[in-house]
Amino acid sequence: MERAEEILGSLEASLPSFAKALVRSNVTVGFWMHLPMRFCKLHLPKHDTSVFLETENGEEYVINYISERTALSGGWKAFCAAHELHEGDVLVFHLVKPLKFKVYIVRATVSAKANGKLDIQKVDTPEKQITTENQAEEDIQEHKKRKHLELPPADLQNNNQEKSLMVLNEEPIATKTENDTEDHSLKTSEVVTSSGSAVDFKDVGSIESFSILINGLALESELSYQQRTKYYELCCSQGSFLHDNLLKSINYKLAAEIIIETVNISEAIKASNLTSSLADFAVWDKTLKGFELLGMSVGFLRSRLSRLMNLAAESEQAVESECREYRLEQARIDDEMRSLESKLMELKEERERLDAEIEALKVNAERHERMFQEAVNAPW
Repeated sequence: MERAEEILGSLEASLPSFAKALVRSNVTVGFWMHLPMRFCKLHLPKHDTSVFLETENGEEYVINYISERTALSGGWKAFCAAHELHEGDVLVFHLVKPLKFKVYIVRATVSAKANGKLDIQKVDTPEKQITTENQAEEDIQEHKKRKHLELPPADLQNNNQEKSLMVLNEEPIATKTENDTEDHSLKTSEVVTSSGSAVDFKDVGSIESFSILINGLALESELSYQQRTKYYELCCSQGSFLHDNLLKSINYKLAAEIIIETVNISEAIKASNLTSSLADFAVWDKTLKGFELLGMSVGFLRSRLSRLMNLAAESEQAVESECREYRLEQARIDDEMRSLESKLMELKEERERLDAEIEALKVNAERHERMFQEAVNAPW
């Protein structure tokens, strides 16, 4: 941490920077990199975007930034793997351009000894290396005395660790005492080996403290923020983690797919209407039934589907019954129209016959008129 402070002091003061000590959730479980909230509010966008991390050797990485959580997610795991980052390493972030950080890595392999002392085996910097245990211990003791590097109260740390696997360091530079390191490792180990979730759902107060764990592995990187939010809302509606009873033999990839498909089906149910196909309802129910057999708590979704399918079937039957009556009435009217058309044809034929007789009478009347005139005009 002292080396990180030296690097911070040597950077251009006009450009914002901070140091971050890596914890387990950053490099092994979950792979979420929380950034200081105050720094993010002052210097980063208030919407999700991509940021660029440039290392000292010029390599550049694109990482997804989640604004609401002030954290790096997609791409961060690859960055950790590429640079072999471990718990206890310190990163110095220097914002050289909007959305672009220059990152300096200070390495420290930390191990807890039986006597409770912290052994810093290596510091990967060209200017300064710690070569003896005594010097390391003196540096640590001096470091503990610095007020701005003090850890939060132990009860607050324990409370945060019980609520989530992800640890958010709000201060620009933070360190851990030997006991804190051991306690954190013990708690994390307990969480990883448990078969259920890390906390009781009633202790989850918001999406920020909502963590999806399958056999100790966090699934946040497998779900988009929207999918995670929708799944959180489903869990809230039931007051429990829907995945708590999934079979232990299910790997986290399959578990993530089950959760994503559960969210998709719930959204499809919400978007359905009377014109939706009953075949779609049946497929959704069959899928949810399979999830239920694997231990997913989706009974409430199947109940809603069953209710909708019954209502849709009743509506379809009612419409079909009414349509049948209307069709019968249409057939009767069609028969009557055909009968009337036939009658009309007969009347038209009769009209034409009468017209012909009238014409004949006119011709006969004209003939009598001529005969009468000839008689009138005959010579005496």
